[in-house]
Amino acid sequence: MREFVFTIEYEEGVDEVMDLFIENPELRARTMAVHATSESIWRLAHVTGPKEVLATFEDLLGRITNCNETIGMCGSPVVEWDYEILSSTPNSRIVYTCQQEGDGVHSIPHVAAKHIGDGLLMQAERRGNQYQWRLLIDDEDTVGAIYDEVDAGLCDGLSITVERLSDPECWTDTGFHDDDLPPEQQAALEAAVEYGYYETPRRNSLQSIADTIDVPTSTLQYRITRAEAWLATEFVSNSLSARPDDHPDAEDVQLEA
Repeated sequence: MREFVFTIEYEEGVDEVMDLFIENPELRARTMAVHATSESIWRLAHVTGPKEVLATFEDLLGRITNCNETIGMCGSPVVEWDYEILSSTPNSRIVYTCQQEGDGVHSIPHVAAKHIGDGLLMQAERRGNQYQWRLLIDDEDTVGAIYDEVDAGLCDGLSITVERLSDPECWTDTGFHDDDLPPEQQAALEAAVEYGYYETPRRNSLQSIADTIDVPTSTLQYRITRAEAWLATEFVSNSLSARPDDHPDAEDVQLEA
């Protein structure tokens, strides 16, 4: 299997959803699952960011009028759009979306599925002005066809860059999986990082962060303590389970990106 990675870059003002990512670099959306047919695409996305930015993002989902998941349709009316917030914490959302394909211009998942066929596996991430797509393929001959169709379908203000065609990297990560970390503890860690609790010198105290995210200081302290204990346990567990020749020097052990 091979991994085909490419990035779509957006100019400001082209798409209202991407504009929010451009204006708020800390906002991030990672695809958890995506399914495409000749008629529609469905996806689950994990969206993280500051509380007020996520509120704006959620509000924007409810009033989308232009396609933002398809190529070549910037400014075109949405054919049919549906979404639901499946999970919500102060600093994250799990979002389900479903969107019909438009006449003549299709989503990137649709283009990929057309050329790859059954068994399509994709990942995607939005951050800043970039929307990066990762495809797992077993036939390199499809890469050129996918690239050509996506490139030809891009509207003004969008550009495509091929990052790599290589052995799989993003699909073989054996690092931490935050699914086992309770959402409240994950949100507490995200807030601590966002507001500089771990910076040197420390930018904000736990009390000031607790006031900002509107939780009791003792609750925030407990959640961070539990999250830090989980991180430490996971780190040690992953380190000890590695083959000896993976880390010949204990001091060289690093968390995987």
